[in-house]
Amino acid sequence: MTNTATLAVAGARKTQSIVDACAGGDPTTRRLVVTYTLSGQLDLEERLRAACPPASLPEVCGWYAFLLRHWVRPFLPLMYSGKRLGGLNFDGLPRRNSKGIVIASGEERFLDGDSRAYKRFLSKLALDVADAADGTVITRLQRMYDEIYVDEIQDMTGYDLDILERLLGSTSVIRMVGDLRQSVFSTNAQDPRHKKYRGLGMLDWFEVQKKAQRLEVHYASTTWRSVQAVATFSDSIFDPALKFQATESAQEKSSEHDGVFALAPEHAAAYIEHYQPFRLRQTIATALPQGITATNFGISKGQTHDRVLIFTTKPMRDFLTKGTRLTGESACGLYVGVTRAIHSVAFVMPEPDASYLTVWTPTG
Repeated sequence: MTNTATLAVAGARKTQSIVDACAGGDPTTRRLVVTYTLSGQLDLEERLRAACPPASLPEVCGWYAFLLRHWVRPFLPLMYSGKRLGGLNFDGLPRRNSKGIVIASGEERFLDGDSRAYKRFLSKLALDVADAADGTVITRLQRMYDEIYVDEIQDMTGYDLDILERLLGSTSVIRMVGDLRQSVFSTNAQDPRHKKYRGLGMLDWFEVQKKAQRLEVHYASTTWRSVQAVATFSDSIFDPALKFQATESAQEKSSEHDGVFALAPEHAAAYIEHYQPFRLRQTIATALPQGITATNFGISKGQTHDRVLIFTTKPMRDFLTKGTRLTGESACGLYVGVTRAIHSVAFVMPEPDASYLTVWTPTG
C-alpha cells in the first residue's frame, strides 16, 4: 500500500478519518497513532475507545513519547555505551555561553546529568541514535506496526521532518493528515533545520516527498463545520497565489445570524449578551474592552462553537479594511480563530464602517 498525506480544510473531519480507518479496517492490523499536542492525544484516545473493539484498539502516543519510546530508549547504549535513558527534560537546556548559545557537544548536548533527553535536541538525538543502530530503529518499528498514522502533520518542523522521511522509507504504511493553514504550533520552534518548510512552506516538503515517490498527497476541501459565508471568508485570509482549493460547506444548519460581521468596541458587551459568542484574540497582548476576557487562537484549536467574536490587532484591521495580507503565523492564527465558528464570526474594531463587512449595532 502507498503512503498518503491528506491536507484538508478546517472542519474536514481529519482526525475522524483516522478513527474511521482504525475502526473499519482489518482488526488484525497493528496500528500506531501519533499526534503532537496532549489535547489531540486525549481526544484521539477517547474517540478510538468509543469506535474500536478492545482487541483492535490502536496504540496512541504523543510525538515526544514516540521518539523516546521507539527511537532513543531501546538503542541509546549503541551511541553512548552503558547509558540508559532517564526520561525527558522538557524545559532545560545544555550548557550555553554568555549569549545564550548552546555550546555543549557530544553526550552533554543531548542528555542532562540524570540522563534525561533535552527536548530541544530530542529529534536530532533520535536520528543520531538511529544511525548508530544502523537501521534497526526502522526495522523494529515496521515489525511492530503495519500502519502508522500521524495527526496534525502541520505541527512537524526541523529534524522531525527527517524522522518522517525515514518513516516513509519503511515497510509500514504511513498515513498523515493535517491542515497547513492551521500551523500555529511547532514540535520544535527553536530548531533551525528546514526553515524553508515551516508553516505554509511545508507544501514544498510534500512536493519533494511526492516527486521522490515516497508519498501520495491528497486534498480535501469540504468542511462539515462552518456555513459557506464563514468558509469563504476563511479562504480569503490567504494569498490566492498559494492555490488552495476553495472550501465548500456541507453544513446544513442555518441561523438568523449567519455570516461575517464587524462591530465597534463599545458594542462588544451588547453583542456578547445577545449572541453568547466564543471570544478570541491573537495573544495576551491584544487589547480587550474592560471586563471582557478572551481565549488565544492557538488554545482554541480543535474546538467548535456556534459563534465567534474576535478582538482585532492592527494587521487584522489592515486586512479587513485595505486587503493587506497577513503573513505566516498571523494568517494561520486568524484562520484557526475564524474556522472555530459554525454560523458567524464578528470582528471588534474601532472603525467597523471602514471594513468591507456587514456592520452590527445593537439597534440593527
